[in-house]
Amino acid sequence: MLANFGWTGVELFFVLSGFLIGSQLMEPVSRGEAPSLKRFYLRRSLRILPPYLIVLALYLFVPAWSERPVETPAWRFLTFTQNFGLRRNGFSHAWSLCVEEHFYLVLPLTVLALRGRVRAAHLLVGAAGLMLGGMLLRAGLWQRHFSMLAPEDVAWRGYDTLLYYPTYARLDGLLCGAMLAALRVFRPAAWERWTRGARAGVLAGAGLACLGAVFWLNEEHFRGLVHTMLAFPLTSLGYAALLVAMASPSASRVCARLPGVKTFALLSFTIYLTHKALQHAARVALEPYGLDAFHPLTLLAGAGAVLLASLALHHGVERPALKWRSRLEARLSREPTPRPALR
Repeated sequence: MLANFGWTGVELFFVLSGFLIGSQLMEPVSRGEAPSLKRFYLRRSLRILPPYLIVLALYLFVPAWSERPVETPAWRFLTFTQNFGLRRNGFSHAWSLCVEEHFYLVLPLTVLALRGRVRAAHLLVGAAGLMLGGMLLRAGLWQRHFSMLAPEDVAWRGYDTLLYYPTYARLDGLLCGAMLAALRVFRPAAWERWTRGARAGVLAGAGLACLGAVFWLNEEHFRGLVHTMLAFPLTSLGYAALLVAMASPSASRVCARLPGVKTFALLSFTIYLTHKALQHAARVALEPYGLDAFHPLTLLAGAGAVLLASLALHHGVERPALKWRSRLEARLSREPTPRPALR
């Protein structure tokens, strides 16, 4: 059950990304300025490309590193188009980074195009329309390709290729996050009301209810029509509601005190890049001793290897790239060097 529910973590990633990146682009607009595309793409490139290219090189040139044979051509990784027509193979989990990169192409241009031209209500209607369109598109593809198949055959007939990996199927979380960013930036009084007191508790309850519904769909209708239509938007709405609830001052203080939270935030991207290969390596190393993939020692060994590799990538690649980014930003703005940041 937990394995089937694990896919929702990427939806949380999309909601957070939509919120953080949306806020970064919308804040200049709230001050009557246009967001700088040069600065935005400089920040994104030096945040993502250095560790990504290092790990990609390991997958392409060190076969022992990969959890599966790498069948995707290198150019698909380099152009962030591997999530179209993708079948599971080595480094296939980078599909979600492709979705994020497409978001980076579209959102800045959208913010510039709509700046000062639409109201918040129009944005909300547009986002809801896109989510509804995604639901109908997934339903149509499911009806065309999978409606005549037995449930156990759906996974083997390209369900993930058509309905899980492509960008057109995974906009829900990014849209929810971007709408939260618009609320925080352009309607700060409303944001303040919903992140305090009883309303934050109501949102937390609503978010948990949405995730509970997704858990039920996973158990009863996994990869069926209803699951295909509703699971992504329900998961996104659930995590979006929890994000607003956790933005309350009391919840933020509690989270800030939790041990390891800051470290995990710093290492999150390098953990994402390396976790599959190193968990696989731990499983292969411990299999001769009768320990399967879910044995506590296997999980612990894999987690330790991922942590060490993530620390090495962070200190050896990420931090130098972020310092370089800060110097370039300062040169662009002719201001004192800003402090390196994750986003």
